[in-house]
Amino acid sequence: MAVAVPAVRYRRIAAELRRLRELKNLSAEEVVAQVEGVNLVKLSRYENARVQLKPDVVRALLDFYECDEELKEVLVEILRDKRRPGWMAGYEQLNPLYTDLIRLEETAVGNKSYESAYIPGLLQTRQYAHAIISSGVLTKPGVEERVEVRINRQSVLTRSENPLKLWAVIHESALTMAAAPGVMVDQLDKLLQFSRLPNVTIQVMPAMAPPHPGMTGPFALLEFRQRDLDLVLLSGMLSSDWVEDPDHVDIYRAAFNEIMATALDLDQSFNLITEKRDTLK
Repeated sequence: MAVAVPAVRYRRIAAELRRLRELKNLSAEEVVAQVEGVNLVKLSRYENARVQLKPDVVRALLDFYECDEELKEVLVEILRDKRRPGWMAGYEQLNPLYTDLIRLEETAVGNKSYESAYIPGLLQTRQYAHAIISSGVLTKPGVEERVEVRINRQSVLTRSENPLKLWAVIHESALTMAAAPGVMVDQLDKLLQFSRLPNVTIQVMPAMAPPHPGMTGPFALLEFRQRDLDLVLLSGMLSSDWVEDPDHVDIYRAAFNEIMATALDLDQSFNLITEKRDTLK
């Protein structure tokens, strides 16, 4: 089964097409008069992500707007990705936003994540994931399928080529959970193992930390080869939202920098996780 382009990516490409046209001070009429295969209706739909974006048409528009060559290649490559098979075939019943996140993680270069109550999904053990997922209200797919997806996601951290760079700041309260015997011991031990990977950095936000931006809630900043394509995911119980505006993304980027500065340093974080693991043994 083909992998669809994440909906958020369609919106981002559409916004970029509109931004570049406006930057050139071109009217829609001027564009369609000079770009073959584009009419006013199609251009409007492309700029509002209301139709499937075709790589050849997008490239023609980007060429006409004299788009930066690297950005152009990235945008066109995003559209081509939808034709590539993915391990997610068979999980069509997942929340579309969650599938967007997974597909974006596969093409991102970095993920800066703050979690206040849970171990981040990319760092969870199977048993921990099962405990967390089974505590929620589910329809389809079921617990086991969702656990399998969560574990499969972690392959971006260990793939041989260009593994995702993860910087996770986890609140101290997430390191303690009443679960079946051994679940948290194994989870904390897994955190220590992950922290030894060259592309994974883990910090702990201490319970007695001063006020910091993370107190407003968890978020994940996905970084790509082109900074303008970076996105932030805000997670909630009933709904989650993407922050797509580059200026707003930069606010979260600055917030994460402050969160990192407030959290324990790497050695202190490693020692605290080790201490909590050993206490539970």
